[in-house]
Amino acid sequence: MDIENPLGTPVLAVASGTVIVAGTDQARVYGLKTDFYGQLVVVQLDREFREKPVFVLYGHLLRVMARLGQRVTIGEVLGEVGMTGITIGPHLHFEVRVGANAYTNTRNPDLWLKPLPGHGTIAGQLLDAGGNPIPEALVTFHRAEEPDRRWRETWTYASDEVDPDRVNPDEEWGENFVMGDVPAGSYVLKARIGGRLHTQDVKVRAGKTSLVTLETKK
Repeated sequence: MDIENPLGTPVLAVASGTVIVAGTDQARVYGLKTDFYGQLVVVQLDREFREKPVFVLYGHLLRVMARLGQRVTIGEVLGEVGMTGITIGPHLHFEVRVGANAYTNTRNPDLWLKPLPGHGTIAGQLLDAGGNPIPEALVTFHRAEEPDRRWRETWTYASDEVDPDRVNPDEEWGENFVMGDVPAGSYVLKARIGGRLHTQDVKVRAGKTSLVTLETKK
């Protein structure tokens, strides 16, 4: 997840844990290659998921203020928004990793972050007739009162063959697309597969995650 902010904006810890990386990735690979994130901080959270460790990465920092081995709590300043590493503008690159501090262990951060007040999250499954995830398909979101007007859009996750380092589906939700910070209300989701339009209604509740499945038919 990339979050745009001005240079120097404080970067805060999203949860309590221990800093296991604080510095640069010039000598060690944490992404696709060295100097991918530039200056970064990685925190191993106190909480586990299904008895697996959970790691949170903050990348492209202008300045690292956390120290290796430091215990941090929610809201504590870890650094400042920058544009180090591979980036074309100031922003925070935010990742959640489950099981190992590795690029191949990423999960969708929108399923881990608490939504804004009055908002919820949609975890979606776009499946073929055999129940298999459809990769790299466009899903559009429409407010129920304006079903013909596109409100937001996203793409389903890539396949293993196309991108072995893609975002991995969550073990609980089994999703292949997510939309976070959706105002509570009713929505229509649409996806055009093989020339045929598929739609599904979904109701979003504040502070909750709604699971929706669009399954194509033969």
